[in-house]
Amino acid sequence: MNRKEEIRKVASEKYKDSDFRVPDMYCFIEGAEWADANPPKGWNKFSNDNIPKKGDLIALAVIDDEMKVASYELMKFDPVVIAKPYRDNVLWYPIPQL
Repeated sequence: MNRKEEIRKVASEKYKDSDFRVPDMYCFIEGAEWADANPPKGWNKFSNDNIPKKGDLIALAVIDDEMKVASYELMKFDPVVIAKPYRDNVLWYPIPQL
């Protein structure tokens, strides 16, 4: 099953008893397709060319095997603490200066 079929199946099941089934399904499908085309921005994966500068304030998130956040931590970035190789389950978010 491809993503489009999956979205339509979920919409059909979600609104099977709705008085406004067709417009509800249409809105759900349009919203899901928009979300797929516009992923949220902000959280970054560590890579060789995408790391914060030493001393930058960041939020660090560790994602567990079920794709849930296992922990958050606020920290000043230090490349010694977050050493290579970078792991896919660790994300960072820049905290703006006030």
